[in-house]
Amino acid sequence: MQSMEKEPRVELIQLEPSIEESLSSHPDYFSAMMEEDWSRVAELVGQILGRTLTVTPASVDELQWGGYFVVNAETREIVGSCAFKGPPSKEGRVEIAYFTYPEFEGNGYATSMARKLLALAAGSEAIQTVIAHTQPEASASTRVLEKVGMQFVGEVEDPEDGDVWRWEN
Repeated sequence: MQSMEKEPRVELIQLEPSIEESLSSHPDYFSAMMEEDWSRVAELVGQILGRTLTVTPASVDELQWGGYFVVNAETREIVGSCAFKGPPSKEGRVEIAYFTYPEFEGNGYATSMARKLLALAAGSEAIQTVIAHTQPEASASTRVLEKVGMQFVGEVEDPEDGDVWRWEN
C-alpha cells in the first residue's frame, strides 16, 4: 500500500485507437460508462485490457482534450481514469474529473491525477480557470481538491449532476 504522505507517480495515457475501439465496442463497457458505474468500468477494463498495461502508448505530456487512462508509472497497473470534460469555454474555463478504481482508492492516485491535469492546464494559454465539481458534502474528492490548491467557491446547479460544490484554481 502506498504511503498517504507520498503521492504515487502516475502517467496519463491516451490509448491507441484500436484499443479504444475494442473497449467502446464492448456492449457492457458502453453500458457501464453511460450509467457511470465506475466499479463495473474498472472491472471491464481489467477483463478487456488486463490489469497491467502491456501495450506501450506514449505518456501524455502536453494538453489533449478528453479522457485518459491512468497508470502507476512503476508497476504499469491501470489505477483509474481522468479527463478534461471538454475544451475550454469562451471564458477560458475547463472542467476536470478523475476516478480511482476501487481497489486503488486511498493511495493518493486521485491527488496525482488532479495535479497532472492542473499542470497540463497551466501550460495552455486557452485556459484561464480550471473547475471541478463534487457532491455537496465533505469527502475524499473535496480533500483531493484542497490538497492540489483548488478553492471552494460555492454550490451550483450542474445540468447533468444537479446540486454540486464548485471548486476553482
